[in-house]
Amino acid sequence: MLKLNQMENKAQQPSKQTPMEDKTMVLDARSEESLGPRLVCTTSTGRNKIIPLKLKKLIIGRSNEANLKLMHPSISRKHCLIEKRDNGFFVRNISTTNSLYLNERNVTEQRLFSGDKLQLGTFSITFISDEKADTRQATQKIITKHTRSNRGVWLAALLIFIFTGYLLYVHAYMPWETRQKLAEVADQIELGDYLPARDTLKQLLLTDISSENAQTAKDMLAQITLAITQQKAEKGNVDEAKVFLKNYLAEYGHGKEAAALWDRLDFYRLTLGEQLESTNQHQSALREYSSIREDSLYFEEAQKAIRRIWLAYQKKNHQKQNVAQLLKEAESHFLARQYLTPVNKNAFAAYQAVLSLEPKHELALQRIEQIKTFYRENGEGYYKKGDWPKALSYFERYTIIDPESPEIKAKISACRQKMASNGKGRSKSGGGKNRTADNEDYKKREEVKRLLEESGTESSWIMKYLFEEQEGEKKSDTPW
Repeated sequence: MLKLNQMENKAQQPSKQTPMEDKTMVLDARSEESLGPRLVCTTSTGRNKIIPLKLKKLIIGRSNEANLKLMHPSISRKHCLIEKRDNGFFVRNISTTNSLYLNERNVTEQRLFSGDKLQLGTFSITFISDEKADTRQATQKIITKHTRSNRGVWLAALLIFIFTGYLLYVHAYMPWETRQKLAEVADQIELGDYLPARDTLKQLLLTDISSENAQTAKDMLAQITLAITQQKAEKGNVDEAKVFLKNYLAEYGHGKEAAALWDRLDFYRLTLGEQLESTNQHQSALREYSSIREDSLYFEEAQKAIRRIWLAYQKKNHQKQNVAQLLKEAESHFLARQYLTPVNKNAFAAYQAVLSLEPKHELALQRIEQIKTFYRENGEGYYKKGDWPKALSYFERYTIIDPESPEIKAKISACRQKMASNGKGRSKSGGGKNRTADNEDYKKREEVKRLLEESGTESSWIMKYLFEEQEGEKKSDTPW
């Protein structure tokens, strides 16, 4: 994370209290003389700092995960996201409670041009860029010189007469009518009359309108959908809001204007998962958590929740055993290198159960560190060889034991980027038959799979590693 030195003026008189926002912007100190796209962050007292836009995605908010950290009550934990795309920089509001203003207008997502001013709570952030592509272009009139010709003048006159009505209708009246309807929709949105506005936009998108007007209609439709789902969620109908969003995304989710709605859908999935988990509806909670996309802002939180449920599920099955029994079982699984699978029959779960009874048990702590070392060293070995899928599999298993390691998180991100750039998907494990020795475990595992299939998404990687038993892989470097 970038860190910005505190902007408190130590030369002030002791009797004057420095405003909170002057003390809480955290970024790395960078050379202010460097050119290129950058942000100029200004507090309410006029103090400012230049932040070069070096990251492809820069999150602004109060959270420790934010790249630009603004510790003030007016700022959300994750307030907005500035993203570099092929055709320029875009800002997107990812807060569910606070607004984002661009040039004094409330926006959800918008392209940034040099000189544009963002307002987040008490902070003002200006986007500056020396690149020509980031300069807002003024509309220019193109004057076409008409040349007279003595030949074919009567034919030209006849053609003009025939097509004048058609051209006026298609290129003048229809665009004017479309603009009038869009203006009416904008007024309806301002008044909160969302449903009639949504119907008008859907009808417009079925007609032959210009690409510019079509994009405007899609932007408005996304804005309306976001407002309606927020109203539903505020009334406590989170599941209804999620269904409404999914219906919209099924039809319009392929456009860039839908990015904010994909984020909101994942937020509602996370919220529903937490609600279901709190009432011990673990299988339904797993369905919501595992539906969250890997590139979502909420993906890591969902994976932690799945890991939390897995540990609680296994802990319950070890409650009747004492330390000696647990150690015997754990050592047996450890020697068989059953580190994380199968469910309820793996070394890590057993050692965790020992630590729940004796938190400082030396052997249990030592064995868990050995398991972590195994995954880290093998992952780093494949990482150096450039075998990104295998390296990723080891690093991901490491995070099941230690999900907070920044070094491993960075390497997981690097592996995924390398795999994406090479056009390769995640490596898939061999299938194998499910074991049926423990009939109850088998039924629960099948129920989890059924619920995930009903969600319309594939199981997440952590679900595959934790809840699916893997067979048929006899190599010595098998990570489980």
